[in-house]
Amino acid sequence: MIRYHLLADVSDGRDNNLNLMRMLAAAAVALSHSYLLVTGDGDARPLVGATGFSLGYHAVNIFFVISGFLVARSWLRSENLTHFWVARALRIFPALAVCVVLTALVAAPLLISIPLGAYFTSWQTFLYLPLTASLITPDATLPGLFTSNPVPDEVNGSLWTLRYELICYAGLSAIGYWGVLNNRIKLLWVSAVVAVPLIFLSLLPGTYEETNITQHFVRFGLCFGLGMLAYEFRARIALHWTGVVAFLLLAAALHETPLFPISLYAFVAYASFWFAFIPSGAIRKYNTLGDVSYGLYIYAFPVQQALVLQVPGLSSLGLFALTLAIAVPIAAVSWVLIEKPALAEKRSVYEYIMSAVPLNRGH
Repeated sequence: MIRYHLLADVSDGRDNNLNLMRMLAAAAVALSHSYLLVTGDGDARPLVGATGFSLGYHAVNIFFVISGFLVARSWLRSENLTHFWVARALRIFPALAVCVVLTALVAAPLLISIPLGAYFTSWQTFLYLPLTASLITPDATLPGLFTSNPVPDEVNGSLWTLRYELICYAGLSAIGYWGVLNNRIKLLWVSAVVAVPLIFLSLLPGTYEETNITQHFVRFGLCFGLGMLAYEFRARIALHWTGVVAFLLLAAALHETPLFPISLYAFVAYASFWFAFIPSGAIRKYNTLGDVSYGLYIYAFPVQQALVLQVPGLSSLGLFALTLAIAVPIAAVSWVLIEKPALAEKRSVYEYIMSAVPLNRGH
């Protein structure tokens, strides 16, 4: 007889593998980028040949599935809209701002191919700081930086997904504000209204071309939505390794059909929840180290570009190894000195906003 665990029974506490899974996903993104940045060829990335999508693509989907699950829980535990957004903003923006400043004002001046005077008097340099730190233009460039690399001019090719993360937060907070997350029937209706057009778009030719913005909304909307629905129906979702195998076989069976991408999202979602909450024992000790995955995610790309520039002839795996050796310690410092302290201030920031904004007084 198969002994399974309900997602609701294993996901409430802090004893899980979420930190490890997110760290592995961030490392997978770095590995995928290593092949791209050394060769300049997107098709050289792992899993492109087997699935049509890169390893990094699947890894980012993991982030969105888990985010949908955890952010839905965060909304339902938040006191109000302000409380929710304070938590979200403190998780993303303080560490991002420091990363942007270090990239533009510390690292870039050491690596640029133009005179320092020209760099520091360029409008590009100073627009990069607010535009990138705010995610208005996460793919902004810096003058004279990485111009001769196989992937030229790109400063931080990981940050663009954070903008879609914020869009997902906004969508969730909107339906949460309207009371949809507290009503299962309403949630199912809204989910259907959103999911049906996304699924239809996913079946159209050309949707998954990398230059097609539609694919980003389809992909991230469905992955985030799967995580959100998993939280709502966690008491009905059974987790077992045989389920992981079943979803993998389903995806393989649909490989030559338009439903293949959606089957991959379902596989990634189920496998993520299984890995996050079921394997136990010594593997759980990693969770005590904190969550350095965000730091690795935002720092790895510029570190990789700098290594490609400064160490000619690096192999993709060599670049990946050096990236981890440099970026993981930076990420650990980011967690200890920036991210964790920022998160500890959620309550005080929230109370300050509630007392300072006139509309909040008396409520």
